[in-house]
Amino acid sequence: MKHLNSLRWGGHMEGIYNSPERGTSKKKALVVDDESIIRLSLKRFLEDEGLHALTASTGIDALKKIEENQPDIVILDIQLPDTNGLSLLQTIKEMNPSITVIMITGHADVKGAVEAMKIGALDYLEKPIDFKNLRDTLSKIKHLVQKDTPQAEGLLTANPKMKEIYRIAEKLATKSDVTILVLGESGTGKNFLCKKLHEMSPRKDMPFVEVSCSNIPEHLIESELFGYEKGAFTDAKNTKKGLVEIAHGGTIFLDEIGDMPYPMQSKLLTLMEEKKFRRIGGLQYLKADVRILAATNKNLQQLVHEGKFRLDLYYRLNVATVELLPLRERREDIPLLAEHFLKHYIKKYNHEPRRFSPGVIEAFLNYHWPGNIRELKNLVEKLVILSGSSEIGIHDLPAPFLKADTTTKKEQMKIIDEGATLSLMNIEIECIKKALQLSKGNQKKAAEILNITRDTLRYRLKKFGIKASEYKS
Repeated sequence: MKHLNSLRWGGHMEGIYNSPERGTSKKKALVVDDESIIRLSLKRFLEDEGLHALTASTGIDALKKIEENQPDIVILDIQLPDTNGLSLLQTIKEMNPSITVIMITGHADVKGAVEAMKIGALDYLEKPIDFKNLRDTLSKIKHLVQKDTPQAEGLLTANPKMKEIYRIAEKLATKSDVTILVLGESGTGKNFLCKKLHEMSPRKDMPFVEVSCSNIPEHLIESELFGYEKGAFTDAKNTKKGLVEIAHGGTIFLDEIGDMPYPMQSKLLTLMEEKKFRRIGGLQYLKADVRILAATNKNLQQLVHEGKFRLDLYYRLNVATVELLPLRERREDIPLLAEHFLKHYIKKYNHEPRRFSPGVIEAFLNYHWPGNIRELKNLVEKLVILSGSSEIGIHDLPAPFLKADTTTKKEQMKIIDEGATLSLMNIEIECIKKALQLSKGNQKKAAEILNITRDTLRYRLKKFGIKASEYKS
């Protein structure tokens, strides 16, 4: 219990789940930990945050309380006296996929965190508990409850690099005149992030105008951006305001800025540097109080080298840059995002509750996702529409996913054929013993060989009465 000396309590604040917009109803949270003082501390904290808090000291007690009370949130210790927290997490998700689970552990373990996220945990906090981080996580849950739409995926991440990216983006958002360039592959959430940057800025109550530089024909883009005066050309029968003028006081988002025609780039540079523009056919400059956000999946430096993009515009855009990771580099987010989309589309199409089978999640993790988050979102929508059972299984997935899973299935069948006379328990014991032999009794290395957390290995050693010390050389 020595870690309690480092518990950090924030100042008093209005409970995030007891705010006026949510009425008087309270969300229910269950704390599962075998240390009584931890349970009581977390219970007090959660109640201060406006939740109705319950506690349990064992896995069996936790399952009973979940069945009886249907909590919205479970804060779960990874090491319990009667079970492993990851196993209990799996059971909870099978019972009710909509329950939000936050894991806590006394032993930092990156693989354990990734495994928890794969199973469906929202976050993974290390003891001593930083209550500020826990409050931030609860705020994230509140946001998802209030805005249950596919757009919330941009806020969902368990990846340390993405967390830092979003933290930097949030700081940049508050600087209302700073131009921000968002880079990343197609489907990584660039458009969404730019909308969030506007919503987090002092300009949030003013217009947000999106311009697709790749979709507007080259001969029309100037009139679309800057407008025109009456009589400026044959069809100009009336004066028309451009998108920059419409966005006055707010934000103009230039999507796929790398596709902007070269002749227009000098006029855009004038807009950015001098905050003024002229309508086509106009004689006077008009003021433009707009913030510029831009995004592209292209390499602007390469375009500059090829003479397709102005160097001075590149430097002007590159003041503050945010680069989003492709989904294949943030794999711990795949189960998190998939679960979020699943809940959204179940609600959208008014379907009965459904869940992904473990095999589906495994196939998702093995897939390379060339279309990134957009591809994942579209696939989940298709699965919700077409699947007719309560569990979405491997057989529901498109061919590329089945192909990726073929080798795994063959390997699994080989293991079953060769060990048909053995019980699953005996196979597990033999695997653990073999790992201990290879690691010479080193539990950390043995856990890595088995691809499980150290806490899980300790639990298995105790369960089967295996002494790691007997394998030390």
